[in-house]
Amino acid sequence: MDTLFISDVHLCQERPEKLALLQALLRGPAREAHALYILGDLFEHFWLGNDERTPPAPQVLSELKDFTASGGQLFILRGNRELVLDRGITELTGGKLLPDLSIVEIAGKQILLCHGDILCSRDIGYQTYRQFMEHSATRSLFLALPYGVRSFLARGLRPLMRRSLQYKRPEIVDADQNTIEQVIRSHGVAELIHGHTHRPGIHHFAINGREIRRIVLGDWYEDDSVLVCRGDQRHLLRVQDYLNQMT
Repeated sequence: MDTLFISDVHLCQERPEKLALLQALLRGPAREAHALYILGDLFEHFWLGNDERTPPAPQVLSELKDFTASGGQLFILRGNRELVLDRGITELTGGKLLPDLSIVEIAGKQILLCHGDILCSRDIGYQTYRQFMEHSATRSLFLALPYGVRSFLARGLRPLMRRSLQYKRPEIVDADQNTIEQVIRSHGVAELIHGHTHRPGIHHFAINGREIRRIVLGDWYEDDSVLVCRGDQRHLLRVQDYLNQMT
């Protein structure tokens, strides 16, 4: 039975074809899968709280609720667009919110999951922002604001972050190999799955003679991808290709 992973879907009204693709996955082969994992950044906009109503969020949350109500197993990780996401997402979707670094077992193997932003340790500016947003006082203060104020602040933050990225070298915003190895060693695993960097691929390397597999999920901006775990096999596929395989 397949286990599916997606990340960095970045759904928005301007890309209705991606919403349709996710719907096809949720209504089709994902229901026959062992589980679906969403490793962060489901929406293009910043998550504003459990009263989120920025389109297409209400429609997507309803689709996820239908998926879990039909028996689908859904697990969710926070991405850099969802730093204030909390366990209220379970009531909204029926899915389970996992810790930012989580170990799951697939076909008898322990696999470490994360969104991937914590691996970009050379991006000091972002890591400072992340720590600030994760502080309990910051989260509480932000979520206590009226929805319109939260939306206004988030809309103002987006262009600032985009401009900041323009001045950062590619290696700064990519996952740092030393950090990757440190995280893998500290969790005692031989496989890591993450997104965030928008640089999909399957990488093999060794740590102290032990073979390690690191899988980076792709984003859905122009292309799209789903990781299909089938036993010990790993396949990074275009979503439509996977849908075609399963029909």
